[in-house]
Amino acid sequence: MAMSDETEPPMSDTEPQQEPIPTLVAVDFTADELRLLLTTPAQELITNEHWPLPPLDDEAAWAWEVGGRISTLFARDGERFYARGVGVACPGFVDPLRGVITESRAQEAWDDLHVADSIRRHINAPTVALDRAQAALRGEMSHGAAIGHNDVLYVTVGNDGPSAAVLVSGTVVRGAHHRPGLLPTADEDGTIDHAALAAWIGDAAALLDPAIVILDAPEDQADALLASVYETAADVGAMAEIVISALGERAALFGALGAAAIVSYEGERDE
Repeated sequence: MAMSDETEPPMSDTEPQQEPIPTLVAVDFTADELRLLLTTPAQELITNEHWPLPPLDDEAAWAWEVGGRISTLFARDGERFYARGVGVACPGFVDPLRGVITESRAQEAWDDLHVADSIRRHINAPTVALDRAQAALRGEMSHGAAIGHNDVLYVTVGNDGPSAAVLVSGTVVRGAHHRPGLLPTADEDGTIDHAALAAWIGDAAALLDPAIVILDAPEDQADALLASVYETAADVGAMAEIVISALGERAALFGALGAAAIVSYEGERDE
């Protein structure tokens, strides 16, 4: 005879628990902000969060802050998650083989920050670190203005300084020292010399002959930069299409997500 609700035994500690759900984790951070994106392995959105970053004086403080934030996302809404791959977009020059920021463009304490190792101390998953400019280019390739193009010049004028990334024949060019392209820097007050920057971009477009040049700049500077680059590119005979970024500040996060998807296969092979 079936038991009634009143007489059914309570669940014991041996009852099977829900299996944790695999995810991809994308991290993008600047001098003062942290963005995290959690998706399924098919890149379906689970959550998108951002927080201010306080001054972090050393690698241990950075690892505790960022690793801890990721860990809090793994237990939400009564479900349990784990990372199959982690991609981190960093504000500085990155050695991708070691996962280290060799020179920070954000907080000074982040020079020689071991990003991949720091994340793995909290999250046991394959982890890759890449420069924010190169991550943003990858984001534009997968979700933005660079879709369908094999030769692209991406230029960003962000809070961590102007820089560039290049796609040649479908491959992101890292360079001998793993640096993004360096651009004319801003003045001490943060003002960008649009004429000097546009001249650099026009010359680079003429030299590299990309199909498209993607410009990422603050909203109040974007139109002026676009007009200047159109003029200089025409003067030097560059034939590239010139457009404003389709993703803006989200580009680096999408690029980090794509990198997480790639390294996630490493974790699958190890299972």
